[in-house]
Amino acid sequence: MPPLPLVGTDFAGYRLQSVLGRGGMSIVYRAENPRLLSLVALKVLVPELASDEVFRTRFREESQIAASLNHPNVIPIHDFGDYDGLLYIVMRYVPGTDLGHLIASNGWLPAEAAVHLLEQAARALDAAHGR
Repeated sequence: MPPLPLVGTDFAGYRLQSVLGRGGMSIVYRAENPRLLSLVALKVLVPELASDEVFRTRFREESQIAASLNHPNVIPIHDFGDYDGLLYIVMRYVPGTDLGHLIASNGWLPAEAAVHLLEQAARALDAAHGR
């Protein structure tokens, strides 16, 4: 099984600059596209998932559907594929924090702010389920 790529290396034509987050299924890097000189978020799925043919098929189909979405509340996917046996998705890099860190640093959100975020998430889900 191939190892996950390291910061400072090239992966699928992108230069990995830093780790943005880790989870049970993937690791997300901030990466540079050297052809366009732009930053992207590059998510690499854990090797165990990449070796499952059913998952690979589902990953490809869901990536194509997600890439076809054009909605202000959905992060655009620029690319996906298999590189050295690892599945990956390349998407727009959006600087900032996530909801978990926001709550951890500032405490619970005011109701109005929470509703605003929920509305945005609901719009994105509605667009995705519509596809």
